[in-house]
Amino acid sequence: MAQISISRTLNGLFHMRNIAPRHQTIRSFSTTNRPFRKAQPISKEEESEVKDEPIKYFNSAASRWKAEQTRSGQVKLDMPWFQPYVVNLSVVVFLLYFCVLREENDIDRGLESSLYDHIPGLEQKQLLVNYNYNKENGLSTVEIEKRMQELGMEY
Repeated sequence: MAQISISRTLNGLFHMRNIAPRHQTIRSFSTTNRPFRKAQPISKEEESEVKDEPIKYFNSAASRWKAEQTRSGQVKLDMPWFQPYVVNLSVVVFLLYFCVLREENDIDRGLESSLYDHIPGLEQKQLLVNYNYNKENGLSTVEIEKRMQELGMEY
């Protein structure tokens, strides 16, 4: 019983899909930032008015549209003239302080040391992984074996 009702429903959906006209032309073009509205089908009268001549670009609104408006919307002219200079000066002062004038502290010194000094056993594990990879792929293992001997590891 359930299979019959499902098949009837599916047949009804397919029938409804085939009824909808596929040849209607729909117009939707907008150059504003407003939300899109549902496109309206063109009436038969408007369809007959369509001409086969090219659209004049230089007299249209498209010729006045700038790529900047597409990327970032309308150009905002409410920015003060001195804003770029203030931002650039702030960046320069920031970089001078943090790159030149600031004294080193213990965090800076910690970042200069090797990661192997901070995590015990990491170098040995990395050497084993590199050794096995080089052996499998036929690459040289001379330097890895030398470092493993320095650390007292067996390979």
